[in-house]
Amino acid sequence: MKKLNPKKVFIIADGSYREITPAEHEFRKEADAGYREKKFIGLHSMIMEVSEKEYIEFYRNKRRQKYLDEQRRDNGDVSYDALNSDEFNGEEILIAGLPDVCDTLVHQQLLDKLRKTVDALPEDEKALIVAHFYDEVPQTELAERYGVSQQAISKKIAKIRAKLKKLLEN
Repeated sequence: MKKLNPKKVFIIADGSYREITPAEHEFRKEADAGYREKKFIGLHSMIMEVSEKEYIEFYRNKRRQKYLDEQRRDNGDVSYDALNSDEFNGEEILIAGLPDVCDTLVHQQLLDKLRKTVDALPEDEKALIVAHFYDEVPQTELAERYGVSQQAISKKIAKIRAKLKKLLEN
């Protein structure tokens, strides 16, 4: 095990952490056998006293991380984080940009059902819906074509939409 040269040392005293000097830490290790039995973990340039359970878990996680790193190296795995820079996010190249297959299927089923329902409308209603929603003809232009007011066209479209909704729900 490598020797730590900490700049700070934290020990547990009265249920909370207290900082001591590295020299005091070394003195306690030499003078007190009970202190030598305490568990410490190194964090950056300091060491902290921890419970036996925390000590075991810390080194278990450290060994696991080392194992995973070796596996990644042996398998030639590359982390997309390694591709990050100030101008570029490596994760962006992994995003397919394709729609979700389930959403696409549901959308397609709804469109198929809507087409069948529109096809079941009387020809005059079907022509109005197709002109307005599929061909994107404005209501004012439709009103001119049919020789009625824009409000009448709006009401007729609303009535047909309600009818379509009722048919789609069944």
